[in-house]
Amino acid sequence: MPRKYKKKLGAYGKRNYNPQYLERALNAVRQKKYSMRRASEFYGVPYTTLNHHFHNRHPLQYGGQPVLDRECENLLLNALQTCAEWGFPLKPINIREIVQQFLNKRGITERRFQDNLPGEGWFNGFMARHPELTIKMAENTKRVRAAVTYESIEEYFRNLRDAMKDVPPQNCVNYDETNFVDNPGAAKVVMKKGSKHAYRTLDTSKTSITVMFAIAGNGARLPPYVVYRAKHIYEGVDRRGIGRKLEGPKLLIGDNLKSHLTIDVIQECEKNDIKFVLLPPNSTHMLQPLDVAYFRPLKGAWRKTLEEWKLKNKGVIPKTVFPTLLKKAVESLGDREGDNARAGFKACGIVPFNPEVVLKKIKTVDNASESSMTQVLVEHLHQLKTGPNEAPKRGKKKIKRPKGRKRQISISDEDEEFIDLEALETEQENLEINEDDYEIGNCSTDQESEISRQPDTLILGDFVITKYSTNKNHRFYINESVINKTQIVRKVNSTQIKRGRHFFNLKEEEELTLQ
Repeated sequence: MPRKYKKKLGAYGKRNYNPQYLERALNAVRQKKYSMRRASEFYGVPYTTLNHHFHNRHPLQYGGQPVLDRECENLLLNALQTCAEWGFPLKPINIREIVQQFLNKRGITERRFQDNLPGEGWFNGFMARHPELTIKMAENTKRVRAAVTYESIEEYFRNLRDAMKDVPPQNCVNYDETNFVDNPGAAKVVMKKGSKHAYRTLDTSKTSITVMFAIAGNGARLPPYVVYRAKHIYEGVDRRGIGRKLEGPKLLIGDNLKSHLTIDVIQECEKNDIKFVLLPPNSTHMLQPLDVAYFRPLKGAWRKTLEEWKLKNKGVIPKTVFPTLLKKAVESLGDREGDNARAGFKACGIVPFNPEVVLKKIKTVDNASESSMTQVLVEHLHQLKTGPNEAPKRGKKKIKRPKGRKRQISISDEDEEFIDLEALETEQENLEINEDDYEIGNCSTDQESEISRQPDTLILGDFVITKYSTNKNHRFYINESVINKTQIVRKVNSTQIKRGRHFFNLKEEEELTLQ
């Protein structure tokens, strides 16, 4: 790590004064309150330094000079803020690479940098000079979520405004499901120095229980709906849960998941004067209060509660214990639960109704500021935004054909004398065929002349060679299915059956046909 040095006043060397006293001395001289000599003695600033600053001599700061001047750094600052607003925040290495490209395009060679690439010390200094910037852990968002349009959000808020008429905040309810896993997660522990791996004895599993939560605009929480994977309701599963209800008509706000809405649910809602407002696709990270502010602290409380139970018990969580643990996790939030719910509704522009809170997060070309973009940054952003032209193609799936399906053969292959086909599940003599379910198609006179070896009579259950035309060539199959008469080349006989497989001697039949 590069060193962080801060010079102490009074040490031997230059600039043994406070910069604030220098500004006060300059103001006193400009206002003619003191002479330059008197201001130097009163504020403790060297006379030469005060004289140089007053006449704007030697404007460079003391010590090493920055690589980028103040104007270029301000451009870079605005560009970084714009990138973050557009959903493409840059990592420290990206910023250093941008500065490297900028210096290379200007033909500037900085001897303090290796290959014109700034080091970590330069980046730390840049962050110290601009306290309005900070480093945070970024969450990945899919491109389909980032591509939510301004128009779709506006349409959603127009519908929401109409639906919220005469509906109080306590009756505006947001619902969504979430999973509670049987794993408290990793934790930092104290180990012997040099240990490669850290383990702790704790029973975990991949089991998860789905719970439907619903919160209101005033911070109230409705009773959750727990979905168990079981055929029977055991004693204790539906007890010791959260017992709170919200009466009166409601406005339900949720995503458009197919399983959330059924005909029965819609009918019951119409009977009880309950309205639905569905969120636009791929927008729950901005418009759903539960996702924005409620679920994350709840999951933290759940992991803590689950860890306490795991340290005292063995095995997975019984279904009869889950309601107790869920109630304990929710109640451990205390007053923060209501605050988080209200903060979620406020951040989503629902209660109080304020669409601009969300709309200002969506960047469009019209409200973008291009004056803060340098050419290097535009190229870098274009690379990040466009990404690959198309998603990589998956390999072809290998399909194992079941028994009784048609098999492609090549009648010109003289090396293989016998063609092996997978037979039906039953023997041919035991095959039950309904003649009403089959039909042999008709063909024209020209088509009949092309089929020289077509048999005069065919019965249901016969094997025939069929021809299927493609763009480049013909493909031949031995078939026993519903086909058109124009596709039949000739009839073939099964010579023998071994282990449910039919064998055909096509070469011998070809010689008999030619005679």
